[in-house]
Amino acid sequence: MDILNEIIVSRQKDYETKIVSETELRIRYRERHDFRSFRTALQHKIQTSPNTAAVIAEIKRGSPSKGLFAPDLNPINCATEYETGGAACLSVLTEPHYFSGSLEYLIAARKNCRLPVLRKDFIVSEYQVYETALYADCMLLIARCLEAEQLKNLYDLATSLRIDVLVEVCGEEDIRKIEPFHFPLIGINNRNLATMNVDTESAGKFARYFSYDQTIVAASGISSRSDIEMIMKFGIRSFLIGESLSKSRNRIETLRQLVNGN
Repeated sequence: MDILNEIIVSRQKDYETKIVSETELRIRYRERHDFRSFRTALQHKIQTSPNTAAVIAEIKRGSPSKGLFAPDLNPINCATEYETGGAACLSVLTEPHYFSGSLEYLIAARKNCRLPVLRKDFIVSEYQVYETALYADCMLLIARCLEAEQLKNLYDLATSLRIDVLVEVCGEEDIRKIEPFHFPLIGINNRNLATMNVDTESAGKFARYFSYDQTIVAASGISSRSDIEMIMKFGIRSFLIGESLSKSRNRIETLRQLVNGN
């Protein structure tokens, strides 16, 4: 069993006993009125200038490959610093066992900034979609985790609830799976989800499979403006950056450099 399947099994066990029923989640959702368009925020940032990077700044305490690298990360401080530094959007890890994340971190971060927020997790059920729709503006669906029909059904449910969806691929197999659906927001993960190895050229290599009307986000292994500029050569202008920002001693200045360069 590779690490991805291990995480999915763990996440499924987390939801076997639900404190709040799906019916209750649906009732609570009706009271939500604050929606922030995730994809629109990326597009607006890109339009600032030809050299501006639309950065999705991630609140990330740890990972399976690096362990716990930012144990004292404060989601409220991060959210305000990322907004000040020029992030287009936020991403918050909510998977607790392998990434030391929490839905509470997402809730706290979103309350303390005006940016749209992505829930970064391993979502495989409708229950998780309804849960996400209570608190976030966008959610991650990992193509490798889902069958094509399941992926489309979860996507349709999320968008019916006014939630954007970042559909993540990390290879040609995933790209073939999602090709019939022409999803508008695509994440290309530079990390091989089976081995956890990173190749920062993956995003550029796979960008050619997508069309001009799809917003592409490059993710994993991006830590410098030079990484961003290398990937920009392939027409990609949006980037999800987690570890290097979370570990930075001056997140505002680090982010400004990533967004604007020199």
